This record gives sequence, C-alpha cells and structure tokens, in this order.
Amino acid sequence: MTLAQGLSGLVQKTRLNSGLRIVTESVPFVRSVALGIWVQVGSRDEQAEEQGLSHFLEHMLFKGTQKRNAFEIAHSLESLGGSLDAFTSRDVTCFYARCLDEHLSDSLDVISDMLQHSIFDPEEIEKEKRVVLEEIQTVEDTPDDLIHDLFAKSVWGEDPVGAPIMGAPVNVQSFFQEKLISFLGQHYHPERIVIAVAGNLDHNKIVDEVGRLFHFPVAHLNLPERKQPQEVLHANQHFQRDIGQTHICLGTIACAYTHPRRTEQMIANTALGEGMSSRLFQEIRERLGLAYSVYSYLEMLEDTGLFGTYMACDSARVEEAVNIAQLEIKRLKQEGISDQELKSSKAQLRGELILGQESMDNRMGRIAQQEMYTGQYCSVEESLSNIEAVTQLRVLEACQTLLDADHLHRVTVGP
Repeated sequence: MTLAQGLSGLVQKTRLNSGLRIVTESVPFVRSVALGIWVQVGSRDEQAEEQGLSHFLEHMLFKGTQKRNAFEIAHSLESLGGSLDAFTSRDVTCFYARCLDEHLSDSLDVISDMLQHSIFDPEEIEKEKRVVLEEIQTVEDTPDDLIHDLFAKSVWGEDPVGAPIMGAPVNVQSFFQEKLISFLGQHYHPERIVIAVAGNLDHNKIVDEVGRLFHFPVAHLNLPERKQPQEVLHANQHFQRDIGQTHICLGTIACAYTHPRRTEQMIANTALGEGMSSRLFQEIRERLGLAYSVYSYLEMLEDTGLFGTYMACDSARVEEAVNIAQLEIKRLKQEGISDQELKSSKAQLRGELILGQESMDNRMGRIAQQEMYTGQYCSVEESLSNIEAVTQLRVLEACQTLLDADHLHRVTVGP
C-alpha cells in the first residue's frame, strides 16, 4: 500500500498475514538506510516482580544466538561500516541499525537472528546483571538523570508506567534464563512488531526479506490491555544526596501522542522552556542567574504524557527558582502565549521537523511512531499545516484544559 509521497518521500506499508507491519520511506538520493524493529512492549507492561525485565531482555538479545556469539553480533555491522544498537522506553523496545543501503539485508539478518534465536547463556546472564547494575548505579550517581525517574514515579505513583525503566537492583538480581524466555514468548509476537526502514530502499524487496527471515509464533494469549495510568495526588518530595546543587523537577501529566491538542501543547512547551529564548531560560538563567541548566519538556506516550520543567541551582535559592517556574506555568495557563512567541515557537517546530528530514534515523522513527500509535501516516506537509493552523486562542484553550497549574508535582534532589 502506497501512503504518500512528497517532502517525506515515498512511504509504503505492508501487513503480513502474521500481523507484522512493515513501513518504509524511500529516499533515493542518499546511500544510507536506517532500520528499526519496534516491539510494542516496555516497562509499563511489566508486573511488579518483572520491573526492569524489558530492558534486561534488550541487553541479553545482544549476547549470543545459535550461530553468532556476542562479539560476532557486535562486529557484524561495524565490520561493514554500520552500527547496531537498541533502547527500551516505557512502552516500546527498539532494535535499530544504520548502514549503507547495500548492507540492509545483513542488518535484517542479524536482528532477526537476535530476536528469534538468542540462547540466553546463564553465564552471560550473570555477567550482564553486573553491567546493568552498574548502569543503574550510574543513574543514581547522576542527579540530573535520577530526578526524572523520581519525577515520573511522583506523577504516576505505583502504576508501572512510572517505574524506572531499568528496574530496581533486587529485581535485576532475580532474572534468570527461564524468565527471559517466558517474557520473550509472551510479548514478542508479530502483531506487536513494526519494522520501519528509511533511506535508499526497495519496499517490495524488504517485504520479501522480512517474510523470509522473521517467523515469530502467532500469539494465542489474551494479554491484558494497557490501562490508562491515573495521576496520583500532587506531591512535594525531597531526596537527600550529598551533592553541591539542588536539582528540581516541577510538572504534571500531559496529553498523549494521539491527543487532538498535541500540537498546541508542543507550541506552549516550546515557548515556556525550549531554547535560549524561552521564558524559563530568559527569567531563571539570563535575568536572575539562578541556574545554568533550565528547560521544560514533554514525554508523550500512547495514552498519556508527562510535562516537566527541570533546573539545578544553589540550594539556598531553590524556593526563588521554584516560585518563578510556578509563576510562568500559571501565566501560561491563564494568558497563553504572545503573538511573537507563537510565531517563534511555530518556526522552531517547523525547523525541527524539516531539518529532521535530513536524518534517516529521524525519518525511520517518525513513521514507526505514527504506525504504532495511530496506525496512520501523517506526511511532513500535513504536520507543517497543522503547526501553521494553530492560533493563540487554541494554545490558551489547550493550556486551560490540559495544564493543572495549581497542582504541580515537585521533586527535588540535593543536600
């Protein structure tokens, strides 16, 4: 099925009989290809005793198959001038490769082998536990990373969507071969997998190649549907650490990726805290010199989202910084943004979108997310039109509807 062609290139989609979906974007003027195998399972799909298992499984799928050891997997694409990596988020696990167009088949072969024929050697499992425990400790020792985990937990409480993606050390220590095999068999099914490719490619050849290489069992399990997480009562939490500054997160829930006011929320966030000309940067850093790092952000998932502001400052001036951030958030809800801020924020979003088209990784991620979250393709031209259509009134209405400025969660890490 051909979906669109324009600034975005030729985008095509095929659904195999197994339910596995393939979406591609042809960009014939480049020599590179970005490939992603996206599995719709993440930390939010784990039971309490499984927390961290999606992430640990992602690690272990690089540690050896029936025909490749860990080094051969790592060397497979690097020896061809490419790269291979993966990440786990709250709602997806993605295995991705970047390579020359002539090596796309090699990339598909390696990742299909990893996902279907990993052996989960017990010795490798024990070794990787130590690696992941070090990764967790790195976050614990990095307050500007740690605070975002603590903030998500504050907003979503005991819901799995708010749990740390890497899990707790006690959980990681409990993982073993049978648990990995069981989790893989339960969640890695074709109807939950999207294979996205962008670059110099032939869609039909990719479909044939995927059909030859990927043979996941068709699911017969009635897995529970994801439940939309509910925000818990707003909290004010401090986590003591022996460090020089206090790190601060302030925010609340936000709209989901599929929300009709998503673009308005993105524009409001841009005006508030993205870039050097944003309100927070100008007030907190430029005018008052309270912080070096200050920004706001959105994390949009399938059915919910997270809005946060972050800053780090001298512990004696925390209340001053927090009060200014709260004031700007309340002003956003009450007044919206100015005409100049609207124009500037639109220009920033347009620039990010168009410049992102120069990256095959960005193109691949964009078509994959659209397929997973909406099942429909929205071209760059349509997205640009959506941005242009936003008015000051629509931003104000979105802020008044979506932004609970009077009940913000506050999390601090510091002395």
